[in-house]
Amino acid sequence: MISNDDIRQIFFYCEHKSRDGVYADNVDILEFGRKIAEVAFLKGQDAERAGCIAFVKTLNKEVAKALEHRSAE
Repeated sequence: MISNDDIRQIFFYCEHKSRDGVYADNVDILEFGRKIAEVAFLKGQDAERAGCIAFVKTLNKEVAKALEHRSAE
């Protein structure tokens, strides 16, 4: 996971100059960073699972179908 120090450092890398950016005064940057890390982790898990199912499908379509069904639950 990303540490609080990592989140702080990433924040300071930002230049805050985008006209399309979203700026908020009342946001806990550490909480925001942890939430981003959690979502990124979950999306990574989903992508890895999809890749594994695709690989299994090349070996055994029935097992892949069962894995797809199981992930839909």
